[in-house]
Amino acid sequence: MNKGTLKSPKSRTRGMGRRWPVAILEFVILFLFWLIFAHHWELSYILVGVFAAGLVVFLTSDFLYSSGSHTRNEEITFGFLFMSILRLFVYIPWLLFNIVKANINVATIILDPRMPINPVLLRFKTQMRRDISLVTLANSITLTPGTITVDLNDNTYTIHALVPITARDLETGLMQNKVGYVFGEKRGSPPEVLRASSLEKLE
Repeated sequence: MNKGTLKSPKSRTRGMGRRWPVAILEFVILFLFWLIFAHHWELSYILVGVFAAGLVVFLTSDFLYSSGSHTRNEEITFGFLFMSILRLFVYIPWLLFNIVKANINVATIILDPRMPINPVLLRFKTQMRRDISLVTLANSITLTPGTITVDLNDNTYTIHALVPITARDLETGLMQNKVGYVFGEKRGSPPEVLRASSLEKLE
């Protein structure tokens, strides 16, 4: 057995203490999205949302706080948590507006036979460092019609776009910076984006 991998009970306790702000922030984000998309405010819906958000937080806690990402999450404090929740109230309306706009664009492409469908795979690397930022961006991309997060590995995203224009905010870095602002990331410049028609051509 590799003794270097063992942790003392005190070390594990400190690690658990640092997880709580991350877990609370993840819970708040998930619960807010539940309320927005459920369109119901009855107690039963709220309780289901609380249970669902709590279950997801429990199941993904190791993913959001893996042993290899301590340096990215150790600075998360309750002050950071409070400011991130406030900034979410700016980001969520922006995301909802873009979801509606993307719905209209995709519907137009599908209903108008003259509109070309030109699916493309995009790959870019983000300057964001926090796991919660990376996961929120990946989910925001998938929530926006016309784009899907295919893979996220080492801060590098692989995205499928129905047409190139649906990924415009990713190519300009706008969505990355919107997410980064919520979680206190440094503002980044537009990423270098690779385009291809298949995964093999991206390699």
